[in-house]
Amino acid sequence: MKWATPLLFALVLALTWALHANTMRARSTNHVKSICSTWGNWHFKTFDGDVFQFPGSCEYNLASDCQGPVPEFSIHVWKSKTLAGLEIQELMVTFGGTIVELNRTAVKVDGKPVTLPYHVLWVLLEENSVYIKIYSKQGITVMWNRDDAVMVELDSKYANRTCGLCGDFNGLQIYNEFIHGYMKMSAIEYGNKQKIHNPYLECEDPNEEDDIGSQQLSLCQGHHASCADLLLSDDWASCTAILNPDPYIQACTLDKCRSPPGDTSDNSLICATLSEYSRQCSHAGGTPPNWRTSTFCAVQCPYNMVHSESGSPCVDTCTYTDTSSLCQEHKMDGCFCPEGTVFDDISLRGCIPQTECQCKHDRVYDTGEIFQNAEEQCVCYQGKWECNSLPSSGFCALEEGSHFTTYDGKEFTFHGECNYVISKDCAGSKFSILGQLIPCSTIETDTCLKSIMLILNKDKTNVLSIKADGRVRHNADVQLPYSTANLTVFRPSTFYIMVQTNFGLHIKVQLVPLMQLYITLDHSYQNRTCGLCGNFNNVLKDELKSPQGLVEGTAASFANSWKTQTTCPDRTERLDDPCSYSVVNENYAEHWCSNLKSKESPFSKCHSTVSPDNYYKRCKYASCNCDRSEDCLCAVFSSYVRACASKGIFLQGWRSLVCEKYTEQCPVSQVFSYKLQQCQSTCQSLSSERQVCSTDFVPVDGCSCPEGQYQDEHGMCVPVEQCSCYHDGEYIKPGKSIYIKDQHCVCSNGKLSCQSRFTRIPLACPDPKVYFNCSTANPDEYGVACARSCLSLEQDCVAMECESGCMCPSGLLDDGRGNCVKDYECPCQHNGHFYAAGSRISIKCNTCNCKMGKWECTGNVCPGTCTIYGSGHYNTFDDQRFGFSGSCNYVAAQDTCGNKTGSFRVITENVPCGMTGATCSKYVRIILGRTELRLADGRVEQENLEQGALIPYRVRTVGLYMSIEADIGLTVLWDRKTAVHIILQPQYMGEVCGLCGNFNGNGKDDFTTPAHLLVTDVLEFANSWKDSSGCPNMRMVVDPCSQNPNRLTWAKMQCSIITGKTFQDCHSMVDPAPYYDNCVTDSCACDSGGDCECFCTAVAAYAQACNDAGVCVAWRTPEICPVYCDYYNEQFECIWHYSPCHTPCYKTCYYPEGVCTSPIPNLEVCPEDKPIFDERNNICVEKCEGCYHNGTWYEPGDEIPTDELCQKWWNINTIGNQFNTIFHDDTWNCFFHFLNSNSKYTFNNPVYKSATDNCFKYSSNSININNFYKNNDTSD
Repeated sequence: MKWATPLLFALVLALTWALHANTMRARSTNHVKSICSTWGNWHFKTFDGDVFQFPGSCEYNLASDCQGPVPEFSIHVWKSKTLAGLEIQELMVTFGGTIVELNRTAVKVDGKPVTLPYHVLWVLLEENSVYIKIYSKQGITVMWNRDDAVMVELDSKYANRTCGLCGDFNGLQIYNEFIHGYMKMSAIEYGNKQKIHNPYLECEDPNEEDDIGSQQLSLCQGHHASCADLLLSDDWASCTAILNPDPYIQACTLDKCRSPPGDTSDNSLICATLSEYSRQCSHAGGTPPNWRTSTFCAVQCPYNMVHSESGSPCVDTCTYTDTSSLCQEHKMDGCFCPEGTVFDDISLRGCIPQTECQCKHDRVYDTGEIFQNAEEQCVCYQGKWECNSLPSSGFCALEEGSHFTTYDGKEFTFHGECNYVISKDCAGSKFSILGQLIPCSTIETDTCLKSIMLILNKDKTNVLSIKADGRVRHNADVQLPYSTANLTVFRPSTFYIMVQTNFGLHIKVQLVPLMQLYITLDHSYQNRTCGLCGNFNNVLKDELKSPQGLVEGTAASFANSWKTQTTCPDRTERLDDPCSYSVVNENYAEHWCSNLKSKESPFSKCHSTVSPDNYYKRCKYASCNCDRSEDCLCAVFSSYVRACASKGIFLQGWRSLVCEKYTEQCPVSQVFSYKLQQCQSTCQSLSSERQVCSTDFVPVDGCSCPEGQYQDEHGMCVPVEQCSCYHDGEYIKPGKSIYIKDQHCVCSNGKLSCQSRFTRIPLACPDPKVYFNCSTANPDEYGVACARSCLSLEQDCVAMECESGCMCPSGLLDDGRGNCVKDYECPCQHNGHFYAAGSRISIKCNTCNCKMGKWECTGNVCPGTCTIYGSGHYNTFDDQRFGFSGSCNYVAAQDTCGNKTGSFRVITENVPCGMTGATCSKYVRIILGRTELRLADGRVEQENLEQGALIPYRVRTVGLYMSIEADIGLTVLWDRKTAVHIILQPQYMGEVCGLCGNFNGNGKDDFTTPAHLLVTDVLEFANSWKDSSGCPNMRMVVDPCSQNPNRLTWAKMQCSIITGKTFQDCHSMVDPAPYYDNCVTDSCACDSGGDCECFCTAVAAYAQACNDAGVCVAWRTPEICPVYCDYYNEQFECIWHYSPCHTPCYKTCYYPEGVCTSPIPNLEVCPEDKPIFDERNNICVEKCEGCYHNGTWYEPGDEIPTDELCQKWWNINTIGNQFNTIFHDDTWNCFFHFLNSNSKYTFNNPVYKSATDNCFKYSSNSININNFYKNNDTSD
């Protein structure tokens, strides 16, 4: 037997020194130089291309970051010889504090078994039929074939930073691995130095004396020819042309030498080496052949998959059909679905035609099955939903005395103190609903809904009012149930009062624990309403429209515009956090409100249908803001339960966890129920006939009397003679008295008897106002309470009592500032500011004129902007806000929707800083036809996709931003960190899809999945827009402030700059509340190393929103998020300065016209004093020495190529960046264009311009542009 044991484990030193696996020619698709691998017969390939053998069976450092005191990553491998052959027993990969362990039977993360795919922080673990893959967004990929082969790929930023068996990644072969200084090192010696001490593993180092020389190697050379035949055949031509096969031929030689002579049954080692060369060929950009056969190195695939040596690892599935088209990964070997099929990831039936795919939502649907909700009816067809919108009612809510939800779904908070138009039929005047908001306690922002009034057909003498105490008046107190020709009022439980009408309006008034209002309106009222509930037109952007016709910037200015009484003061919004003033209050609120989000609570049943996040925030706010904390937080709980019930999910038993006291306070003989859907009797119902109510309403909870008993006004079953008197929502017991407008009133037999004790002395009024005295008023006059003003020309005023005071005389109107004017002199109001009649202002792309107290605006359709910033804060084209911090790549916007072939895609991915999970930047992919742009690390990389249309675009730096402007109407602004603004021209309205919505004006349908299904769950919506089926879904939204409570106080203190004096001029223009909340969230998420990035980006987002609204705020200081523009100044120069709101359109050498092709907002920049910016040298110049054309810079005198016939361009003058051009007309006569002057020349006439000493002659009837000559040259 001639094969020796030492030879089995020997390093062929000559092979290490002479043979390298680097590519022969550079290609953009070549990744071999960033890859290290080990396979088969103890073979290793370093990053730098050295191939060697090392037979160690201990634990070794395969690759680690060795440049810092704490390594960013480390990869340890343990190989051993077993009866089955050579195997990798365990692979341990560490990222910061996260440890991933792989072995044959399990995958563990931090010691706990996990199921793949799995995410932890920014590390993704996934698997396919062949490989387990570990990918870190820090630029580290590890792949293991569950057998003998491991591959490590690193980002170029780790160059010259690594150590281990993979080498130092310095780009130099041999050096520092096998030549250290002036000393040579054998492979075994080098490998032994990479050993990791493991107290649980007993092993011996390979003997360095087993290292063999070329004489011993010659014993194996008899196998060289057969190995060469394998890899040098024509089948491998695509690989051998770009990847040196010699190292792998030598490895194959050693593999064959290891086998006993004549033994051809075990080809595992040879198969391993051929597989490795095949993998490396794919990484180099080649296409390896399908070299395996059923008897040689065969691979068994699951399902009906087929094996290929070079397939896309991005698998198209029934759910994610575009995964392969968006794939960025290298091709690799593995099992793939046959052409024309996708993998069934719904029912796991293997590879099927896409036409056989099912649909999935709450369950699996076969083709033809129907899913229906309140908004649409959808039919499953070939894996996609075909949906038709259903006529849906409008719903508006006023909850907790301050939280509004409009018909179109916009939510805002407003603490009022007046009567306001809640909702009104502004087209037909069929109804008006007014609401009275007042402070509930000494805290001005602790407001309550005190009463509502319903006016039908403008009949102010016949108002239906409902008080917070449950009292109902219709000209007088009425007992329930109560009916008229148009409406029915009844009380289904002690907690609620219902108003049902015969014209499509239904009102639900909650009384316990607080008065809350819910309005349901028939779809026939779309585009007909106005007031605080909005205009019911399915457009979020215009929801805050004032009576003057403009969209207000904040909820406060919007709500103030809908006051019905001019005497009420305007209210400003609370910007501080009420929980920040008391740790006790905050802990109390967190203790109870956290039940809304708990997965163990009864509310979890509804989480996927109604997100609890906003209710949780409202609960904490209400609890800390209210004097009666329990009542306020319980009002939020009941609101969430009602929202769930409206979706068909009824939550039983939740009051045993929270808010139980209200179930224990049922009146005597009454019982509590969670689900009441019936009309209720009262004590007076026995003596009156009542119309039976409709029970077609969302069930309510509360107390009700058993059959045969009746309720009084308190919901108690008591005799009717015990009634009290009522005034302005207050109860006055029999025999008690109160003062009303200086009148002494006594309660007797349920009525107030009043006598006046004082005479009001008229006040002196400023000219031209006159005093109105209610003592001499007619019954239908209410004085100051309903005085006409410019701000309430068309609003209904309903006052319960007359109010004396100064008011404008007949024919004049109060202008809102105390002056009396004619109607044509009325000013207009917008965002808290007054504008004189005739004033003109610009709102985005429209111009508005003030005329008779109302704005008249042009009707231009403006571009749409989607903003993504921080750790997943989205504001869609249609103004829908949501938060989602997923760890995959997601389609933000694209016009490839449905069956349409689009022209662009914008894909974003969060990039971490450190290993704590905080987001420090966005990675952005922009696909424009055949061009792909990658925005990362502050720069842009371009790749030609070789298919698709050629779409012109330009990339330029605009201050602190990078701007990508495409000729198709797409602009992307990126701050090089976490903020991305996507701007689309109006032609894309309704033509796009993705996380940024569909840009159709209706924010309510933004949550539409690629399968065309409208969903309500943010997670379901966002997960559906992943660009890869292998990336796991995000299962829950984590609150970083709950995870890092020690950072919450710091975050609130830092972020208070948004709500403080610095931005006070912007508060009336842009609501700071969502930006403040996002700032706190992001600041909690960052570790100490990311504080500034997260905080500064969040504040900059609000600053940019203010900038867009026309308010420039210089918020940066040397202490707060400084920008050091002086860095660009040369010594003793003072040219560069920081500007918070500079125009983005300025002259540069690349773009001398200084005109924006797309509407870009003013941005933060470093402006300069000279007029033109030279991008190449980052300096300001008076004129540019050269020209920029089609992405290329040309120096003076350079020839500028063109594809146009009979045309050449020459840059012979730099003044004004103009080109001098020769061109032809239809008769092929030629013209010379120089500095805007044209001259015509026929055949053989010289073209001469003495000013530049450039001469041209056209001397042939050929239209070859090379027939133009310079400096008096002529053609043959």
